This record gives sequence, structure tokens and C-alpha cells, in this order.
Amino acid sequence: MYHNVKLPFLLETDAWVLISILFVLMIISIRLGAYLGKHRRLKTEFQDNPANATIYGSIFGLSAFLLAFCFSMSSTRYENRHQAIITEANALGTAILRADLYPEADRIIMRKHFKNYLQARIDYITAGPDIKKIIAAEGAQAIHQALLWEHAVGFSKRNPSVIISGQMLPGLNETFDMAEATRNSELIRVPETVVVMLFILSVIAAFFVGYLSIGKGLFDWLTGVGFCLLSSLVIFVTLDLDRPRRGLIQMKASWYSITSLMNMFEDQ
Repeated sequence: MYHNVKLPFLLETDAWVLISILFVLMIISIRLGAYLGKHRRLKTEFQDNPANATIYGSIFGLSAFLLAFCFSMSSTRYENRHQAIITEANALGTAILRADLYPEADRIIMRKHFKNYLQARIDYITAGPDIKKIIAAEGAQAIHQALLWEHAVGFSKRNPSVIISGQMLPGLNETFDMAEATRNSELIRVPETVVVMLFILSVIAAFFVGYLSIGKGLFDWLTGVGFCLLSSLVIFVTLDLDRPRRGLIQMKASWYSITSLMNMFEDQ
């Protein structure tokens, strides 16, 4: 169940909070780098070694590489979540249609359970970050899932029809498996260690922006702040992609594939 899973602090915190902290740290790092660079040049006859350019370039390159790596991981996981919801919706829609194979009395019961199960799934995917709503939806889902399976198995024992049970039981099994796949795809995130390393490299890069500015003319703070802001915005999008229940990037288009299935019960 969802409430048994404890996410790391960085993955539970809103992306805008983390990025605000990162932006401030980068600005402070530029100031610190500029101060240390100026202090060193005033106290010593500093001569820049051409080999230093390679080191500085490596640091900026490594930061860019890790950012691209994190963005790729986040976008891949976002697409996986999208595909999981679509696949679940298709499986659930097919299973609902197969309820029409049953005799009328059993059909009414199955469709009632399906409607309640579908509502529980809708409540789950639209609960947002509210953990109480998520847990409640999972509990309702488990109840109606058990009722669906119990009735399908009971019918199979009473009426060993190869056509009806042979269609419904595999369909239910696939539906339940896809619901679990949707949940698991949501819980799989970019590792916290990778996010921490990205933040550290961003702060280090900002430090060297300030450090390298000394002795090369008046530092343009508009450019420096712009560098920090753009870097933070790109990282924000990377993090927001990996937080499907909060933030600006939502999966409402994917959710519609589940919520629209309720139209199949307009006659009830």
C-alpha cells in the first residue's frame, strides 16, 4: 500500500521550494567565489595557469552532463507513468465490456462492482499529494477488487462456462496488474543521490562563475543572476516532471483515459 512507502525528503518536497533554495545558494556561491578570488589576487601575484581552463571547463561540462542525465531520467519516468495509466484504462474498459457476457442478474452485480472499483481508481489518481485521500482510495479499491474477483470466481464454479469465465478472469487479472503497475510507476523516481549531486555541482559551478570574474573587468551581475535563474528553471522542470502528484506538470490528459470510463455507466 502507498502508506507503507516512505519517500526521501527531497522527493517529497515541492520542486519550487527546492529550486528557491538552490537559487539563493547559487547567488551566495557567486558572491563567495568573487570574494575569495579578489582576496587571493590582492595578497598574491596571481597568474592564471592555462591548465586551469581545462579544469573549469570540466566542472561546467560535468554539471551540464548530469543535468541532461537527470532530465532524461525524469522525462522517461513521466512517459512510463503516462503509458501505465493508458494501458490500465484500456484493460479496465475491456473488462467492463466483458461483464455484458454474464446473465442479466450477474451482469448487474458485476457492473455495480466495476463502477465502484472505477470510482476508487479515479479517487486515487486525482487525490493529489493528500496522503489521507490516497490511502482511503486504496482501501476502497482493495474492497471492490476483492468483490469483483469473488463474484467472477463464484460464477465460474457455479457455471463452468469456458467463454464467460475464460474471458472475464484473465481480464480482471490484467486490470488489477495494470493498477499495480500504475502505482509502481508513480513511486519510481530519480534517485535522491543524483538530485543531491546535481545541486552540489550547480552550486560549485556558480562559485567558479564568481571566482573567474575577478581580474577580468567589472562583473555583470545581471548575467550572473540570469545564469542562476536559468539553471534553476531547467532543474525545476526536471524535478517537476518527477513529481506527478504536485507541481505545474500534471498528467490530466492521461487521467482522462480513466475518468472517461465512467461514461460506460450512464445507464445506471
